[in-house]
Parts: sequence; C-alpha cells; structure tokens
Amino acid sequence: MAKDLTEKLAAGMKTMDTGDFEKAYSDFRKLCNENPKNAECWYYKAECGSMASGMFGTKIDDKEILEAYDKAIKLDPQCDYYESYGMFCISIGKYDEAEVAFCKAAEINESRAANLYSEFAVEYFNSIMASYGEIMEDPKARAPYVKKALKYMLKALEIDPEEAKALL
Repeated sequence: MAKDLTEKLAAGMKTMDTGDFEKAYSDFRKLCNENPKNAECWYYKAECGSMASGMFGTKIDDKEILEAYDKAIKLDPQCDYYESYGMFCISIGKYDEAEVAFCKAAEINESRAANLYSEFAVEYFNSIMASYGEIMEDPKARAPYVKKALKYMLKALEIDPEEAKALL
C-alpha cells in the first residue's frame, strides 16, 4: 500500500477516533473514489456511514452503506468485514442478510465461530424485541424469533437440541 494512502487511512481513522463520523465518512468516500480497489477504504466508509447515520442522525442512505460493505467484502472477504456488515444489517432490520454474514464470518474464522454465533443470537433477539415490543410478550408470537436465536446459541455452545433438553 502506498505511503500516501496509508497516511490518509490513518488520518481518517484518527477523525473517527475523535467521534466526527460525518467528516470521516466524507474523507473515506473521497478515498474510495481515489482507490476503488482498496478494501480498507470501502470498509471504513461503511463503518463511518453506519456510525454517522445510526448514532448521529446524519442522512446517509442505507443502500450506500450496504454497497460499501459489499465492495470491501468482495475485495477482501475478512471475518471482521462480514461481522460488521451483519451488525449493520441487524440495525436496519435485514435479519436474513445478517444471519448469512455472521455464518460466513464464522466460516472464515473458525476460532471465533462461537463468539460470532452468540453475538448474532443476542443482537438479533434484542433487535426483534426492540422492534416488536408488546407482540413479543406473547410466547406464540415470539416463538420463531426465540427459536432462531436459540439455534445460534446452541451452535455457539456446540450443543444439539436433544442434549440441551437433557441438560435442562
């Protein structure tokens, strides 16, 4: 990687560290235009966009953020990229895409699989609970969501449903 690009990435990350995600997003968007084949540029653009729009209310189209994650993943399919993409998908209610992303991350980095499966289970379930509130108080209504979350908790523990029943 060219020294100039390394310095620009470091400067963008420093801006992120100060909490100015909107400026960092703008910086990384420019870096993506200048370096369209650099996965880090796309990843940090997506991360800044996610933070700026999620926590700070900046108007950044979800589709633009999803595309930035997608480009980063296509250029360099890393576990961390998939995990971040999955978390962003959960935050915007794209649960099926999140599930695929977390599974892909676990496939890439088997040593983190248990953590990734449990992270998906908890984040997915918390998001569902926050989104559907009162409906989730009805055991029948929440059953499919609990079932999916439980499936991934069991995968994280490497326990099949029969063994879990026996233990409970």
